Amino acid sequence: MSHEVEITGIAFGKKIDENDQTLVRLFSVGSDRRCLEYDVKEAKLNTELPVLFCFPIEIEARPTSCIWYPGTDSKEGILLTTNDEYKIKLWNPTTETARRTCLGPTYGGEITKLKSISLPKGDKYLVYATNKKVIGLI
Repeated sequence: MSHEVEITGIAFGKKIDENDQTLVRLFSVGSDRRCLEYDVKEAKLNTELPVLFCFPIEIEARPTSCIWYPGTDSKEGILLTTNDEYKIKLWNPTTETARRTCLGPTYGGEITKLKSISLPKGDKYLVYATNKKVIGLI
């Protein structure tokens, strides 16, 4: 199982398991409106990445990007996705549920690239780019 159309975003993340071991996670979102998590631990050279699970993230909108957003309130992280309806969604990928949906920036087209930055004081921001050469800060 894999995406049936173009992949619009990929994100690496980390998870702490029940033995307090750090596990690497890899996610992708695609124009097929699905999110896939791959089994990085079981991946082999020159073969397809094994898929751990797949869940729908949109009904009508098309996902345009994603980024791993480290959780501050638990051992779980959050997958942040954007779509072509200018919405930003926060997902708990373990339970496959949306935790929050917000309206994102609407100027310059939908968000197509995301980058997390941290300042020395501990402040965290997201830098974004749109398909119409607009950049911004969240």
